[in-house]
Amino acid sequence: MTAYTYRIGQEIPPSGARDIIGRSMPPAWYALTVRAGRESIARATLAAKGVHACYPSREASWRVRGRTMRRQYPVITGVVYAKFTAEPQWDVLKYRRIVTGVYGRDGWPIAIPGDVIRIVMGLPTVAEELEAARLEMLRLRPGDRATIMAGPLAGMVVDVSRVDHGRVWWETLTGVRGEADATGMERILPSA
Repeated sequence: MTAYTYRIGQEIPPSGARDIIGRSMPPAWYALTVRAGRESIARATLAAKGVHACYPSREASWRVRGRTMRRQYPVITGVVYAKFTAEPQWDVLKYRRIVTGVYGRDGWPIAIPGDVIRIVMGLPTVAEELEAARLEMLRLRPGDRATIMAGPLAGMVVDVSRVDHGRVWWETLTGVRGEADATGMERILPSA
């Protein structure tokens, strides 16, 4: 910080108003507390400043005079999860009544891991998405080459002709045809 020397009568230009975010930083998630019922307003205000904010919600519907009314309600009242890519100015956020506080320990805000946010929002974690992508990549499809893993034909390479309800119909290069359980076969991935 630079120290300045001022003299009596010197005109000092006013410093610019601080924004809710400061310098750039690595992305971090925080759990912000807001007044109950103002979650969507806080989310919109943060989004206007480039901060991704969200909260888990549920939809309620009811009928009024034959018309169906729908509304989103937060599952956890008074909490908004925000991903900051710039340093949050907590005092400015509170002063502007965007938030009432932030979850923390001993006065210091706690950054929440992204996987925890995904669980709270009801989304799959990164590990679950990777596992699902791996299983999809290994799933047998007609036209694939596969290896039979169990039984008397274990180790035989076959061409898959049909897959239906966990059963696989295959054919060898010599014309031998058969049927097997999909769990007893492993897809041969094409080399790049």
